[in-house]
Amino acid sequence: MANFIDDIPEARRETLVARTEPSVAKSSSSLVPWLLLITSVLGLAGLGIFWWLKPSPPLANAPADSATADVPPPVNPGATETTGAAIASESATIAAASPTDTPANSEPDTPNSLLGHRPYPLADASGLVTISTNAMVRLKPEVAQKVETMMTQARAAGIRLDVISGFRSLEDQEYLFFELKAERGQTTETRAEVSAPPGYSEHHTGYAVDFIDGAQPAADLNASFENTQAFGWLKENAAYYGFEMSFPKGNDQNVAYEPWHWRYVGNQESLELFYQD
Repeated sequence: MANFIDDIPEARRETLVARTEPSVAKSSSSLVPWLLLITSVLGLAGLGIFWWLKPSPPLANAPADSATADVPPPVNPGATETTGAAIASESATIAAASPTDTPANSEPDTPNSLLGHRPYPLADASGLVTISTNAMVRLKPEVAQKVETMMTQARAAGIRLDVISGFRSLEDQEYLFFELKAERGQTTETRAEVSAPPGYSEHHTGYAVDFIDGAQPAADLNASFENTQAFGWLKENAAYYGFEMSFPKGNDQNVAYEPWHWRYVGNQESLELFYQD
């Protein structure tokens, strides 16, 4: 842009310059207060920011950092005495409550076995069904179905496999254990070798059966059952239907060998009943 002063006669340039200079000076001097004010404001603002950013001292209950974690807190004699008394009192309480102590009103644990027999719950009689060959024999529906299939398959092979006993009530077991024991003059231990006390028989579950051979009735509920064709068929085939002999020779329950007594272990409930500790 051209300098407009070049178009003004030289005689007048000095006049114009003289008039202009005081104005500039005045303008510069008028800015000084504003600059001072702005500087002051910025200074105060800077102090406020510095104060806001300055780290705060740690609170009294704040956790110590890694540099001071091992430094013990100031000792308060009164607090130390109180804490020591509390620890001594707690130690005395723990020592008094020995694990071997038994409360006066505590009851003994439920026995896991009685005379070699385990306790078993009583099946709901309303949920049991009978088998086709003997209306007196009641079993769990699944067990009865398996037994029917087994008898049919055995008969197809010319073997008269049948069942003489299934579910028993507590009253049934009381008769078999106590009354027959008295009639035969047996000791409790001797009777327990061939019959379980009430509440401890597998027959209570509806999963246990006593097999017989219809062609040899003299072997019913007798160790000689092992010589029958029915027993031979059971040894070869019972496992395919979920059955196993409850009391084989030398069983760890010390129950007499019962080749006729078998139990069903083909579902979760029966497995837990007979094998759960």
